[in-house]
Amino acid sequence: MTYSVNHVGITVQDLDRSLDFYVRLLGGARVGSWERSGPGIDAVTGYPGVVVRQAFVRLSRGATLIELLQYEYVGGSPEVTDPDHGRAGSVHLAVDVTGLDALLARVRAEGVTVLSEPITAGEGPLEGCRLVYVLDPDRVRVELVEPPDAGSAP
Repeated sequence: MTYSVNHVGITVQDLDRSLDFYVRLLGGARVGSWERSGPGIDAVTGYPGVVVRQAFVRLSRGATLIELLQYEYVGGSPEVTDPDHGRAGSVHLAVDVTGLDALLARVRAEGVTVLSEPITAGEGPLEGCRLVYVLDPDRVRVELVEPPDAGSAP
């Protein structure tokens, strides 16, 4: 048997706002847009009466899709979790990039929270990579990873 990551799902408060972040700011391409509801979605999500707005984003390289999901409940809005990285169960998305400094300047100009200046990993599988975390619109950490051979390419 072989395994690979098919997609990563992120629940968001506002699908359009999150699409803007992942498509425009990170250079992805929107793949479809769906609104799903009914007995099948109720069963698979465990939320009777839910409406799920869904779209995927494909970044310029790599095969893994980012799935963005906005849940709309009958009689209310979904609770917002604290995606603080230090909490068990929290996740982050790591994206390989080129031109990290130019990308950081662009996202900062758009008001995106950048958590630090980039560091260079000293050991392990990311050795030599420049790394920095930014926050998406729902405070999900997105790790920007610039491989050592990527330099300042556009």
